[in-house]
Amino acid sequence: MMDKQDYARAAVCKIESYQINHIYPGEWLIITFETEQNILNSKMIENLIEKYLL
Repeated sequence: MMDKQDYARAAVCKIESYQINHIYPGEWLIITFETEQNILNSKMIENLIEKYLL
């Protein structure tokens, strides 16, 4: 939904609030993005789980 301007703006604000509270992408936070043309696929999710959680 990152191609929807209001959603993308809110997502950026949320990520910034995480960082203000010392929660950083790649350390304590996994972030994924998708648009109508670029849909998040299950293989990408599996790869992230293997990299960060297993």
